Amino acid sequence: MSSDTPPPRRTFTQQGADRSDRYWLRVADRSDISDGDIINKLAELHSRPRSAEAFAQAVGAVLITRAHMRREAPIADAVQAIMEERKALDRDGVTDRDQDK
Repeated sequence: MSSDTPPPRRTFTQQGADRSDRYWLRVADRSDISDGDIINKLAELHSRPRSAEAFAQAVGAVLITRAHMRREAPIADAVQAIMEERKALDRDGVTDRDQDK
């Protein structure tokens, strides 16, 4: 392999990818790189560069990784809240069909 050939891209397990993203967000914090800069770069590197989809996915990736760094689980919280709401509606005898009316 010549010296100007980049090393092959490393593949990660899901846990390894999350650990790497958390590491690089800490590096970004120390290097004065804002979340906005990261989001813009992620959207630029997306398969549909700078599209609404690219920005939405980039924002989601940064937000969820920041939440995990704070030991939060926002998806679990949301699913639990939905389940509690459904349980309360079932208890009150309200069905999805009743809500649409």
